[in-house]
Amino acid sequence: MLVRFTKRAEGRHRLTIVRDDGSVSQGQVIPGLGPDAIPHDLLHALVEKILGFSRGVYGMVNTGLDIGQLLDPARKRMTTGEVELMHSEIVTTILQAEAAYEGIDETSFGDELRRRCAETGLAEREITDEQRRELRRLREEYQRRWQGLGVGETIEVEIGRGGRAAGTPAA
Repeated sequence: MLVRFTKRAEGRHRLTIVRDDGSVSQGQVIPGLGPDAIPHDLLHALVEKILGFSRGVYGMVNTGLDIGQLLDPARKRMTTGEVELMHSEIVTTILQAEAAYEGIDETSFGDELRRRCAETGLAEREITDEQRRELRRLREEYQRRWQGLGVGETIEVEIGRGGRAAGTPAA
């Protein structure tokens, strides 16, 4: 599946998901940390790509769910049947908190992951040191790329085809 993030004015971005079957789901989103911060949804794509989630946010959209259903605040009541979706949200939130300098660093990542999983009643997802390094590296790379985009320009991330995150900027 292909996930596109198109920068819009006033800190918004257009999220377009082209499913494996060719159908499309779209939504417009406001980034939580400001117009130049890497969008939370882009971090989700990187997390799900690197951790191999097939039932995270984008995996669920790939099965036919509309992205608007996942963006709906009422959807926040995720069930234990959506374990990968919940893990994706937790890891993405931790990575975003790190970027915002909220006191989560390399040494406390595991503690924060355990705490947040326990709060939601989930077993802790094992994340290797290599995966954490790759997630942080990609977060920084895509943050720079996002900041360099002009309004109307796009970053794409392919998910579910194996290999590393393959984002390519497009005009």
